[in-house]
Amino acid sequence: MRVLSTLAALAMSAMVLPAAAQETIKIGGIAPLSPPGGVQTGESLRDGMILAVEEMNAAGGLLGKKVELVVEDTSGVPEKGVAAFERLASSEGVIAVQGSAHSAVCSAVGPVAAKYDIPFVAGECWSDSVTAAQIPQVFRVTVANSLVYSVAADWVKEAGFKNIAIISENSDWGAGVIDVFTKNLEGTGSKVTSFTAENTVTDFTPQLLQLKRADPQPDLIVAGFTGSGLLLMLKQAADLGLAPTANTAIFAAGADVLEPEFWNVMGDQGVHVIANPAGLPGKPDTEKSRSFSAAFQAKFGRPANAVAMEGYDGVMVIAEAIKTQNSADPKKIQEGLRALRWEGPRGEIYFSQDKEPKWMFQQWPEVPIYVIQYSAPNQTPTDAAILWPKAQATVDAIVLRP
Repeated sequence: MRVLSTLAALAMSAMVLPAAAQETIKIGGIAPLSPPGGVQTGESLRDGMILAVEEMNAAGGLLGKKVELVVEDTSGVPEKGVAAFERLASSEGVIAVQGSAHSAVCSAVGPVAAKYDIPFVAGECWSDSVTAAQIPQVFRVTVANSLVYSVAADWVKEAGFKNIAIISENSDWGAGVIDVFTKNLEGTGSKVTSFTAENTVTDFTPQLLQLKRADPQPDLIVAGFTGSGLLLMLKQAADLGLAPTANTAIFAAGADVLEPEFWNVMGDQGVHVIANPAGLPGKPDTEKSRSFSAAFQAKFGRPANAVAMEGYDGVMVIAEAIKTQNSADPKKIQEGLRALRWEGPRGEIYFSQDKEPKWMFQQWPEVPIYVIQYSAPNQTPTDAAILWPKAQATVDAIVLRP
């Protein structure tokens, strides 16, 4: 029972029960569930966590106990993320935390994970700095900028773009988008121009008009924003007749382009927009991948996407570490994560212990990375055309708007 006598309640008011003494095993989650954060991204992350916990409890829980998920809203703001993590670790007594979205939040909560010595499994936080800080309690089940955008840059080279313009938010992640693309395109004959703006900006018309008037116009625009800012930029670029057009393609680097809200904002103008998810439901075509996709659709009435998979995977790797260590002690969970080999819907997850490059430490090195292009209105990422990797491409080349 969770009800304590008055005396016991007073005695416990200033402390948290050890994990072994709790009647449930509590796993914490953090996600942006209100503005200015990417709300739909946060909801997908949270829903993936919910599905994982329900699946575990249906199978009998962990160590003979029910698993309880406690999710806190970060609003995509570092200070709120720190406060949320503090509540989970102190007041709620969770044994691990998963989630976030927004790299600035992930970077801010890393030291809090170290303070409480509990594992934090980052999902949908792409800045190299998240794992480059090499905090022993921090693990990542999604990509790092240097991993994902080096792959995207390979596609840019293959596609033959020569005039690339990047508009990125003024954040660690946004700076990383510019940096990795620029470095990987050096010596290719491609020209890279970049702009930054605060992530509170809602009108990108000045930057977009500057690109439209440029001679030559960019043949590829990279939109390095998250949340509503990304969708606003894409909509304004389409309304101005800049991209996607017959002359200029547009690559959306933020995860919000994977959500249904993308189509609510863009309508038919979303056709031909390019995205790069860190995973596609149904790939690889395994029983685990198929069952996850079916269960997510059945519970939430919408298809899963890469972010939902990250939420699911993040909770499941914590659970697997608890099983292998036969313990819900946070230190033991960390040991279990370092030794982990777990087959999830995106493939086998493990965490590198390499310290060079710095961002590789406790990073999953084999996150599946795709470049996709929407070819019809209201299309899901899974149904979009795959442009890259080349071995899995479903079309021969990018399609430009007629």
